[in-house]
Amino acid sequence: MRIGICTIQRDRGRWLEEWVILHYLVGFRKFYIFLHNCNDNSYEIALELQKKYDIKAFVVGNDVERPQLVSYQYAYHNFSHEVDWMAFIDGDEFLFPTSASSIQDVLESYSYEKLSALAVYWACFGSSGHLKEPDGLILHNFRYRLSLNHPENRHVKSIVRGHHGDSITVGPNAHLFNTPNGTFDELGRPITWGLTSNEPSHTSLRINHYCTQSWEFFKNWKQTSGSADAGRHSIRPDSKFIELDSEHILDDTIQRFIPKILELL
Repeated sequence: MRIGICTIQRDRGRWLEEWVILHYLVGFRKFYIFLHNCNDNSYEIALELQKKYDIKAFVVGNDVERPQLVSYQYAYHNFSHEVDWMAFIDGDEFLFPTSASSIQDVLESYSYEKLSALAVYWACFGSSGHLKEPDGLILHNFRYRLSLNHPENRHVKSIVRGHHGDSITVGPNAHLFNTPNGTFDELGRPITWGLTSNEPSHTSLRINHYCTQSWEFFKNWKQTSGSADAGRHSIRPDSKFIELDSEHILDDTIQRFIPKILELL
């Protein structure tokens, strides 16, 4: 089984290698990385990573409307024939199997189900008490999250079947695709919008979403970064940080990958 992963990232060069390695370790073998309006060295880092991993890197200019949706559609239209499944997530999201050793092991059980995409729920992590952005791994530094039934964790992202050509298109937002056989979560519940009314399930798969990082990072970057799927230049209020940082539940589920990440860095 061949699986790929698509992402659009902006000024996340500092963490790009960690992101690629984690997803390589869990079984992704093809990477489609879109770098939107970057002012850091993300592209140079992506070129270096191409020496070790199967990466296609693209530069997306600031003049592109709704750049996330455009990038996702381009990736699926041009490269979905290369993979059996393609995941679509952000640079601050880390997708992994919660108990199995690889993504392939999980997806194998859905291979013969009548579905076009598998929805995976967030687990949102806050600042873990960091005022300044710390050195080191995202996965190590930010280990405290919201409760899993928090409304923010009802968001999903999609792993979409490959080989469907033009019958699959990106949806009205980056969370969901328009597909012939629908999107379902790991419990078989149909998903019709990126923010669901379901109690989130993380038995097989999860996306750790490091949605604030430190207070410094939030104020200096995240607060004014806007929404890449809607093309809005909105400002996130301080109250959003407070909400996402309101609970401090220690969660080390993803920590088992850290020794191997450090070995490969």
